[in-house]
Amino acid sequence: MAYDNDILERMNMGNKQAIFYSCTADAAAGTIVTGMKSVDAVAMTPKSMASAPGLTRMNEGVAGTATAGTVAVTGVASGDTFYLMVFGH
Repeated sequence: MAYDNDILERMNMGNKQAIFYSCTADAAAGTIVTGMKSVDAVAMTPKSMASAPGLTRMNEGVAGTATAGTVAVTGVASGDTFYLMVFGH
């Protein structure tokens, strides 16, 4: 499922870009589509989470299939909120 994602900031650094999101989970696992060709790094910061901090996977869907430019988030609960910083190109 797609989470509710608000872009708080978007930055370009040479040939790389960074997008800072505020996310709300609507299920235990979900995918964030960044619009980038490839995700190079991800940093997740809990905002208000009933569960332990979730896990992220770069360039993959929640089923583990390769999906360029996406971030899979697992191990969260519906209603959890967190910040996500995504770096890529």
